[in-house]
Formats: sequence, structure tokens, C-alpha cells
Amino acid sequence: MKIVKKILIGLVALVVLAVLGVVTRFYVMLPKARAAQNLTAPNTPEAIERGRYLANHVAVCTGCHSKVDESKPGEPVVDGHLGEGRVFPEIPGFPGIIRAPNITPDKETGLGNWTDGEIVRAIREGLSKDGRVLFPMMPYKSFAASLSDADTLAIVAYLRSLPPIKNDPGRMQVNFPVSMFIRAVPAPVTQPAGDAPADVVARGNWLLTLGNCHDCHDAFNERREPIPGKELSGGTMMELPGRGKVYAANITSDQATGIGSYTDDDLLRVLNEGIGKSGRPLYGMPWWYYKGMTEQDKRALIAALRQVKPVVNAVPPSDVK
Repeated sequence: MKIVKKILIGLVALVVLAVLGVVTRFYVMLPKARAAQNLTAPNTPEAIERGRYLANHVAVCTGCHSKVDESKPGEPVVDGHLGEGRVFPEIPGFPGIIRAPNITPDKETGLGNWTDGEIVRAIREGLSKDGRVLFPMMPYKSFAASLSDADTLAIVAYLRSLPPIKNDPGRMQVNFPVSMFIRAVPAPVTQPAGDAPADVVARGNWLLTLGNCHDCHDAFNERREPIPGKELSGGTMMELPGRGKVYAANITSDQATGIGSYTDDDLLRVLNEGIGKSGRPLYGMPWWYYKGMTEQDKRALIAALRQVKPVVNAVPPSDVK
């Protein structure tokens, strides 16, 4: 009996040590954070226009942080609600409730009391003004890899120019243990990205990152980890509550299951009108925002997609009516 008792005590001690280790790692050592930098966004027409272009048509900040018309393909912003925040429909299986905060300059419910450095830190490092970890649906890792200091501050300048709207969508709700695991995602940006490349294909790849194309079009395992070798091969299912299911398309250069058989005009139609090669409207694809890209950037994006290695992956068609 004494031996059994010692074994039980040992097991309990191991469990306690393991719990303490997890708590220490995730709630003491993480998140990796630093104080917000002392930065000032330029208040020039050129900077505001650059920020408007990036926030509305490339990074698509306003697509998540605005009230949108979910009944229409592309989910356009509802007039008068730009940047006011958004509560997303409940997603089956998602561990919580998705709420995107108000990013207008309202002082009570928006960014009016944030410093420029705090906004930059949220965009690229995933931490709120109070140090809270942002759920990685906010693609701060992609922004850290693609947004230079100048472009990030241009976005801040544009957000400062929006009409303030008093609206509090509430905090993002993330259930345990996911709420613990996401604390490992943020990291300080010590080497900001450079300016947008001039080379056409390199610029297209930059747009693929900044536009978060990988977040939907990569193939993922059950832990939402990208599957190596299946980049941009699609298949992610998005359920539109009450309307049906949408599957992210295979946008590799595969002829049979990807976009290899698409002409450049076919792809421009996707970006400009949200119409697939089959002639059906595209739901779940934020083309309403991407259509505002310059012709040069659309062509660069297409050129980069042409270079993506072909991956065979037949994606089911959407069943949204």
C-alpha cells in the first residue's frame, strides 16, 4: 500500500508540475510583447490615399471591420457603416463568437483614444491597446511580413480620416483552450517589411500575402495548419448560415482543378465582377474590395498565380443559392 501511495503522490506531483508549466508558459512567458512604439502617422493627402487603397482594396481591413450586406456576393459595405465593427454570424464548430472592433476615430468605441503606435502594434503584432491578444483571424502575421512602416502608418492615417461612428460590437469571444493557445501567436516586429516590390511577379506575391489569399486558399489540416506542398490548392469550407456552403477555390496553376485553364480575362472577371469561369457569382470571395485594385496590381497578382506550382485538388462547388 505504501508503494501505491508513493506512486499516486508522484503522479499527482507530475500533474501539478505539468499544469504549472503550461500556466507559466502561456500566462507568464506569453504573449511575446513590447510597449507600443512612439510613432506618428503623416496627415498628408498622399498618405491618406495610400492608406485608403491598402485598407479597402488590398488588405481589406474594411471588409471585416464594417457592417456588410451578407446577402450579396462580395459582401459590400453598407453605406454609412464603414469601419464601425462587425459581429459575424455564428460559425458551426468555431470556438467562440467573432467580433471585429470599431476602427473609426470614435473616442468611446473606436480608435480615438489609441496612439498611432498602438494601432501599428495591433496591425502587425496582434496586441490590443490594453495588451490583449487579438485572435489570428486578424491576419497580423501576414501584415508583419508585408507591411512596411510607411504603409502601416498610411493605413493609420486613413483610419484617422474616417467619420467617427459610435458603435461597440463587443469583444471577440474565444473559448478555452483556444484562448490560451493563441497567446503564442503574437511577436514583436523587429525587422519591418520593405516597400512593395517593383518586379511584377514579386509584387504579385506581395499582394498574395498582404491580401491574405493564403488564409482562405491554402489547404489546412484539422488543426488549421497549412499542409506543406498544398499552398493555394483550396478546399477550405465556409458555411454561410442559412444559405449554404462555399469552398475556397484551388488557385494553383493546375489545368484540371485549378486556374490553369483560366485566361487572364477570366481571372480579371473574378476580381472585377466576382464571376467564376462557370458564370456563377462567387460568394465568400471578397472581390467587391479587390475590384478596386489598380490594373497594374491585378495583372501582377495574376502573373504571380501563374507561377504557383500545379496541385491537383478538386474542390466541391458552392451550393449557395
